[in-house]
Amino acid sequence: LIQYLVLTIITIPIIFSPLGHYIPKQRKIASRLYRGCYQALNIQLVINGQPTQQPALWVCNHISWLDILILAGNNALDFIAKSEVASWPIIGKVIRRTGTLFIERDNIFKAYKALPELQQRIQSGVPVLVFPEGTTSSGESVLPFKPMFYQAAIRGNMLIQPISIHYERSDGSLCKEVAFIGDDDFSVSFKGILKQPKIFAHITYLPAIEAKQWHRKHMALLNQQQINKIINGTSNKQAYD
Repeated sequence: LIQYLVLTIITIPIIFSPLGHYIPKQRKIASRLYRGCYQALNIQLVINGQPTQQPALWVCNHISWLDILILAGNNALDFIAKSEVASWPIIGKVIRRTGTLFIERDNIFKAYKALPELQQRIQSGVPVLVFPEGTTSSGESVLPFKPMFYQAAIRGNMLIQPISIHYERSDGSLCKEVAFIGDDDFSVSFKGILKQPKIFAHITYLPAIEAKQWHRKHMALLNQQQINKIINGTSNKQAYD
């Protein structure tokens, strides 16, 4: 944790300094911070596949606040996040300064108004990550994917980059302590993760899909099924030395 604290002391002032207004620089700085965070928590990545290098909407299942640290710690990207994420300790303040689009998921009209900006971000070459479940789950299965944000990729004739993420202990069992659901307290969640000797975060980048070939509802269902199959096919199957 000492390395993480040192990294935080160095990077946070830069992100919030006048230099931090240059968002591409912010993304790179924040990515280093996120990477330092999950490494300090003794989280080891198990990565399968590679993300597309073309402009794309990234879609992933959602389990925990750790998802943001891990995915952004390895990729310079923007997020679409529900407005309450902005109040999360440290993470909320950082992602507010690094190009995150905050929306009110319960307000469909306002959410749809974010689609043009989402499309513009992706067309500029910046991957934008969205969690289509709209909330977090235990990681045992994938909740239904909401199709709304797929429309931006269809309009812009872009790619969809599906991603799965789940967390395991050293014996290959599901690490349920990682899940951050509903009204869970952040400090309790953080302490629960700290108690784990090691956590393996499995990330799978599936082949990217051309959005124009699909209806948004069909694509959302396809991605949900793809990711659910990966999670149920790999969890509890492998032990680590």
